[in-house]
Amino acid sequence: MFTAIKKEYHRWLDRRKARRKALTAKLSHLLHQDSVETKIFAHRGSKSNRPENTLAAFSEAIKVGSDGIELDVHLTKDNQIVVIHDESIDRTTNGTGLIRDLMFKDIRQYSAGAWFDTQYKFEKVPLLSEVLDLLCDLNFTGILNIEIKTDNFAYFEIEKLTSDLLTSKPYPFSHIYCSFNLESLKRLSEFEPNVDLCYLMSTSDKKIAEGLKADYITSLHPHINWVKKNADKLRKIHKPLRPWTINDDCDLYFAFNHHLAGFMTDYPELANKIKQRYNEKK
Repeated sequence: MFTAIKKEYHRWLDRRKARRKALTAKLSHLLHQDSVETKIFAHRGSKSNRPENTLAAFSEAIKVGSDGIELDVHLTKDNQIVVIHDESIDRTTNGTGLIRDLMFKDIRQYSAGAWFDTQYKFEKVPLLSEVLDLLCDLNFTGILNIEIKTDNFAYFEIEKLTSDLLTSKPYPFSHIYCSFNLESLKRLSEFEPNVDLCYLMSTSDKKIAEGLKADYITSLHPHINWVKKNADKLRKIHKPLRPWTINDDCDLYFAFNHHLAGFMTDYPELANKIKQRYNEKK
């Protein structure tokens, strides 16, 4: 019985701390007088209420007013650029296997949405070209953030194939690239010297230093925990910061209060509503 009371007490303390944290964040919003330009990137689309990295998720992200869209690309056995997060199709489809070992036609037979909800059972793993067509059809004029997923497997010429596609014609939106792999970003700098190249990292001070030093790296995408831990140093960082993944209300207020260049979130609609609260005061 004593153990149960102790657990309940700790749960009450956690709830109290969370409420206090939320209140502090909202109060800081009320004191904030500057307009907010921080860009909201829908992480794998509107991942909170649609199956990630699907046309449904990207459509929803545009519908709720996202400034940017973030997605991940891999290369199939027959050199097709597909939009999916993991190296295998196991988690987000009803199929199995590594993407690099599968033909696109084989991947296409599986559902990329049924795992999320049966109403999305007809969603498929899309080609990057299909996503680009969708963004054009929906008149998306924001920023497309393409993550090159070469941190585990080195897909042959994925950087060139992706760059060739993005530069093949004018699009109504702009694009940037990010990756955990510096070599991929260096290759992209050769194909597109003027594109924004963003170094992805978790909480490593060493990688932050690498990203700041490399002249071809133009932005940094660290984990939000690193950004919060180093809040007092942010003004000294001369490259734009776009942390991932910000889903907590308090972290959203933090990002806006510190005028971060942008951030990734699974909840773009919520983030946009909070951003509007800031700018409605102006």
